[in-house]
Amino acid sequence: MGNKDLKSYVERLEKVHYIVSKRLHPEIAIEKELTKTQFVLLKTLCIRNKWTVSKLAEYMGVKPSAITVGADRLYKRGFVSRYRSEMDRRIVYLEITDEGHEILREAENERVNSISSYLNHLSPEELGTFIDIYEKLASETQTEAEKLIFTSKTS
Repeated sequence: MGNKDLKSYVERLEKVHYIVSKRLHPEIAIEKELTKTQFVLLKTLCIRNKWTVSKLAEYMGVKPSAITVGADRLYKRGFVSRYRSEMDRRIVYLEITDEGHEILREAENERVNSISSYLNHLSPEELGTFIDIYEKLASETQTEAEKLIFTSKTS
C-alpha cells in the first residue's frame, strides 16, 4: 500500500475515531455524575481490597497527584474511603466503599445502555468484525493494567 493511500486511511480513521469515541464514551449522567476518569478509578479500586496512592498511580500509568485529585472527589461523595497504615502513618490506603460499588454498577449499566444504542445499528456479523478488529489493535499495545481494569467484575 502506498504512502498516499495510507495517509488517506489515517485521516479517515482519525475522523471516524473522534466521532465514534465521543458517542461510545459518554459522560456518565447518573444522579451523582461520574466522569470517565472517576469511572476508571473506581473500576481499578475493585481489582483488590486496598491501594496506596503511589501504587494506584503506577498501576494506572498516571502521576500520584492525578490519583489524589480524583480520590479526593470520590471521597467527598462517599465512594472511596481513606485510612492511614498502622505501621507507617505516611502511607494512605484507598478502598472503594459500598456506595462506590453501587454507583459503579449504575454507571456500568448506563454505559451499556448508551453504547448499545449505537451498536444496535450493526448486524451481529458486523459487530463481531468490529470488535475483532478493535481487539486486534488493542492487543498490540494493551498494558496488563488495562487488561485487568476492563475485565474486572464489579457486580
